Amino acid sequence: MPKNTFFRLEEARREEISNSAMHLFVNNLYEDITMKMVLDSLSMHPGTFYRYFEDKDDLYCHLIRNVTQKRAAYFNNSSEDSLYSYFLTGLFGNVNGMVTEPLNELEIKLTKTFSYVPENILLKVYVNVLKGESFPLIKDILRRMRVDGHLRPDVDDDLISFMFESMQLNLIMFFREFDIKDSKLQHKISKYFAEFMGHGLLEDHKYSEMVSDLKGERK
Repeated sequence: MPKNTFFRLEEARREEISNSAMHLFVNNLYEDITMKMVLDSLSMHPGTFYRYFEDKDDLYCHLIRNVTQKRAAYFNNSSEDSLYSYFLTGLFGNVNGMVTEPLNELEIKLTKTFSYVPENILLKVYVNVLKGESFPLIKDILRRMRVDGHLRPDVDDDLISFMFESMQLNLIMFFREFDIKDSKLQHKISKYFAEFMGHGLLEDHKYSEMVSDLKGERK
């Protein structure tokens, strides 16, 4: 994660650096981006860059963390409590018109790069960013679902939170392993998996309602 010197910058300057970096990662393959490209994009001297970040990976992790925090804030302030919605959107952005914003167009494009970064970077982002960001959010969604009477009584919050937290990573690894690049097919598989998990979590009447709603979406 960025060093304290970065967070001592004025907010406008931090946003300027982040926006320039996002354009760089969106417009180029991760493995093709050199440190010279990073420095040129940020109009920054090497000494200045390393006062703020450890390396290119650190910068990318920072950008992904910003996006996941922004999306988490949306869910925390939203009336949408379902794990189905949270899991299905995850890092994939809008799915079949489902609103997961406020993310701007550039931030949505950045989330898509997560599916194509080198595997070691994928794992680094998961370990250093996603594990810490999504677990408490998922637990809170489960708590609200339990209060509303949606969950089965024997659901273990820690186990389910861990499983949902790691599912996005596992799905991306699955897409890579079987070379599934079509976004519509990825979304279809994600939806299937969310329905499958929902069957085990929800009370029977809530699962029936969810399936009914999904069938309505497909018409």
